[in-house]
Amino acid sequence: MDVEQLISMDEVKLHCRVEPDFTDDDPELSLLRSAALIACQKHIGKKINEDLIWDDALKVGCLMYISHLYENRATVVDFEQSIVPLTVDSLWSVYRDPGVH
Repeated sequence: MDVEQLISMDEVKLHCRVEPDFTDDDPELSLLRSAALIACQKHIGKKINEDLIWDDALKVGCLMYISHLYENRATVVDFEQSIVPLTVDSLWSVYRDPGVH
């Protein structure tokens, strides 16, 4: 399964509140989408296409992670940054293998 089948760019833009016709950030959003899927698989310790059935909880966790990275993408900011939301960990951890650290 390719990335677009798992999470479409339209879904990413909707979740990040980016207008569908605004394409300037598409390369970055695409990169963040790939990074979220990699982070999800590393966190769980399973590959989506081999060991894990893709479902809404995984998708929502990825979308939340993408929007978090997108909203906190600057290295220097005038406001307090937050860590990745606990909700992402909660959504992904139920799929985690017991031996994964």
